[in-house]
Amino acid sequence: MPDWSYRTVLRPVLLAMGAERARRLAVATLRTVSRLPLGRQAIDFLGHMRADPQLRTPFGATALAGPVALGGMIDPAGEAVGALERFGVGLIEVGPVALRGNGVTPAWHVDLRSRVIDDRSGGVIVGVDEVAANLARAKPAVPVCVHIAETEESAVREIVERLREHAAFFVTDAKVEGAVLWLRGENVEERVRAIRAENPDALIVAGGITEPADARRLLDAGANVAAVDAGLVCSGPGLVKRCNEAMLSTMPAPSPPEPLSLDAARSAWFWALLLGVSMFAGGLLAFAIASTRIVLPYDERMAGLTRAMIDAINPRLLPFMAHDRVSLAGTMMSVGIFYAALAWFGIRRGEHWAHVTVLVSAIVGFFSFFFFLGFGYFDPFHAFVTAILTQFTLLCMVMPLSPRQPPIAEWRESPEWRRGQWGQLMFIVIGVALTGAGAMISLIGMTTVFVETDLQFMRTTAGHLRHSFEHLIPLVAHDRASLGGMLIANGVTVWLAAQWGFRAGARWLWTALAWGGNIAFAAATIVHFVVGYGAVLHLTPAILGWVAWNVALLLTRGWLAGGQAAVTLPIAVSRSSSS
Repeated sequence: MPDWSYRTVLRPVLLAMGAERARRLAVATLRTVSRLPLGRQAIDFLGHMRADPQLRTPFGATALAGPVALGGMIDPAGEAVGALERFGVGLIEVGPVALRGNGVTPAWHVDLRSRVIDDRSGGVIVGVDEVAANLARAKPAVPVCVHIAETEESAVREIVERLREHAAFFVTDAKVEGAVLWLRGENVEERVRAIRAENPDALIVAGGITEPADARRLLDAGANVAAVDAGLVCSGPGLVKRCNEAMLSTMPAPSPPEPLSLDAARSAWFWALLLGVSMFAGGLLAFAIASTRIVLPYDERMAGLTRAMIDAINPRLLPFMAHDRVSLAGTMMSVGIFYAALAWFGIRRGEHWAHVTVLVSAIVGFFSFFFFLGFGYFDPFHAFVTAILTQFTLLCMVMPLSPRQPPIAEWRESPEWRRGQWGQLMFIVIGVALTGAGAMISLIGMTTVFVETDLQFMRTTAGHLRHSFEHLIPLVAHDRASLGGMLIANGVTVWLAAQWGFRAGARWLWTALAWGGNIAFAAATIVHFVVGYGAVLHLTPAILGWVAWNVALLLTRGWLAGGQAAVTLPIAVSRSSSS
């Protein structure tokens, strides 16, 4: 449940169900997903939320993956720790735990305006047997801190012994190894300062994060770790990631980004950039050919027909082929823009998500070359280009990633960010839709080749074309399947870049989407009017997609490409929040 789905659709739906029912549903869903094969990897895929290695935080005798912990309010029994550990947290609290639970069901009252959750049940206490079973099954990689509700020393010792195998730290008044001070409630910052002044070696976790600025203040006050629980419900599951990114922005850059030179050939970004430039140049060349000659000499040899003969067979056949090839050219140029931008502004700055996006998109796109097995036309020029560009992709894969540059801090939740969540959701939906459309077009290219509106435009039948011009059909099918494969690559790029890369100040990504998307949609739409293929059913998806694309650009502009008002750290201390 990343922010782009939670803040737009899921949070209103869940809270309308009732806060406690929503909590149980969310915990049960996360628990189930984490226990499925590749379930935890699926959570990683959705959010890309793990803390950067630079954020490793000393904590007692161990080191946490990051400076943000998850409090026990959401999952006191530790049912879903296998999923929650993938949210980018460095520490997870469970409990309060006693020898026997009290059987109380939480009664949450959620105040979204103040970002506070009150539990009006009187307090939930979980039995040690239930917690031990959940932690044993989950085997979380993130350290667990158990909040012990018992006060008698013998009971505390028994719980510690029962959970020592699964927990690294404990919150208790008794003196036990791994004891932690976990502060929550009012005036947390002042209490942290006072305790730190009295006890420099104390392990302090301070709760109450509702936005990244809260984490910054608590850590500056002397807390070892800042904790979130109510804030995760009110602000969104991406809050931990936003806190981590903000903390990362305060660290010095390891080295400036590399300049463009031959020495850069030893880095992954150079080959991704070369791949993008090549794709864009190839798209320009394809556009020039599709706008003039349409078919090349080797196409004519394969079909056994000259351009003039094809035109004589059916005067609408070449315009039909032109509309496929211009659409392919626009999509190639779009992909080239995306790859080049991801390489220069993303991979060159050490962004892992940008590297993965280019690799996944390129690999999927190049595998589409083998669609020729379905339509029977081996295009030698296509094969040559694919072989060259595949080498660029492999070099991008094996060459090292550049050191990560500090991101721009996004300390507070702004109106631009909230609007941007809708735009981000739209881009992800569009990316998924483009991927699906590409798969469908490829399937058509390898099977029926034509849809009904195609045949209506050419005023012919599929049977007539197949029986009269046997070698012409594979040529047309090749165009369709190639367009479908390129659309898949384009859709995957948009999908993953929107899912992982949207953050304040990413003007370059917004600009790449503005240029790349509009070029592709313009080419695919305008060519239909130029050749006279104006079937409403055929054109409507492209026009609606173009409109949706620009609406998404408008929604995300203030967040991605706007000013710095939403990302600067406020000087005034914000209100304390209950956690």
